Amino acid sequence: MMKWRPMAPVLALLLAAALRPAAGLSLRSSDAGGGDHVCPVTLPTKAGDTGQEPYFKELHTALVEGNGVLEGAQNASSQEYYVKTFENELKCLYAIMLSEKCGGLPSKHATRQEPWEKACLDPKADLLDAYDLMDAAEQKYFHLFKKEASERQIYATYLELAGYKELVCIYMKTVDDDCLAFKKPRFLPPGYWHKQGELTGKK
Repeated sequence: MMKWRPMAPVLALLLAAALRPAAGLSLRSSDAGGGDHVCPVTLPTKAGDTGQEPYFKELHTALVEGNGVLEGAQNASSQEYYVKTFENELKCLYAIMLSEKCGGLPSKHATRQEPWEKACLDPKADLLDAYDLMDAAEQKYFHLFKKEASERQIYATYLELAGYKELVCIYMKTVDDDCLAFKKPRFLPPGYWHKQGELTGKK
């Protein structure tokens, strides 16, 4: 595991942003005098792997905007604001996961694809809905990962404001795509969810 040094506190900025999330305030550490956020790991983590950044972009977009049927983060909510505002910090944590081979844990894509989308792309699902999809080994790795991330102020800031549902979801999807054996996140087609809506009487 990588050891990180805490960055300058951003408490005053956080309090203002928490009260006025729609005011267009930036929550970057640079706004609190801490300098621009610098990730200790750069993408790609493997030479020549040009798919790592586009993969994250598509995954992050799905978490924010949904899949065309499931909404993603609730529109116009503080959660949507924080997940969008801290995109670079989330990308850095994703890069660190890749550098650590996702803890060396096997994919659960075959059994977790639909539950992942229900838990991670539906704003009515909460952190526990996502967290409970991880097995004991995944939870152990994620707990240590989150603990180390929290030692750096900018990540502690994000986790305090937004919680860690989206980070859990990023971790699981990355594991399930074999720690990036695929160029894009594997999502179910929108038609699948339209069909599910018809079967349950939802529109």
